[in-house]
Amino acid sequence: VSSGINAEHGKQWYQRRVRGESVTMEVHVSSINLIKTADRTLLAEHRVRFISFMALGADENFLGYIVHGGPKIFYCHVYQNEGSCAEVARSIQDACTLRYQLLLAKQEDMKKAEKPEPQGIFSFLRRKLKQKSGGEGEKP
Repeated sequence: VSSGINAEHGKQWYQRRVRGESVTMEVHVSSINLIKTADRTLLAEHRVRFISFMALGADENFLGYIVHGGPKIFYCHVYQNEGSCAEVARSIQDACTLRYQLLLAKQEDMKKAEKPEPQGIFSFLRRKLKQKSGGEGEKP
C-alpha cells in the first residue's frame, strides 16, 4: 500500500481518481460498494469473493486490497480515510470470513445431496419398517 501511494504514478492516479470527494464505503457479505456521499451515486462495486489480498498501510489512514479481475488480471484499490482504516479492514475481513463459511456450508450441502441412499439389506429392512409403522406401505 505504501509503495503504491509513494510511487509517482500512484500519486497521480490517486489524485485524479478521488479529487477530494467524500465517498462512503459499504461493506456487505457479498460486495463492497463505494458510494459518492453527496448524491448516493454508486461509483464502484467489488465482489468480496474476488478479493485476493488486503493490507493497511504503514500509515493506518490508508487501506488497500487487490481484486481478481480475470485470468492474470488483478486490480489494486487504495483508499485514504481521515482516521484509521483499521475498523474498515476488520469489516472487510469479517465479510471475507463469512463469505468463506457460507461457501463451505454450501459445498457440504451439495455433498449431502449427492450422497446416494445405501442399498444394503439393513437399509431395505429399515425402509420397510418405517413404511409399516408410519402407515405408508401396503397393508398385508
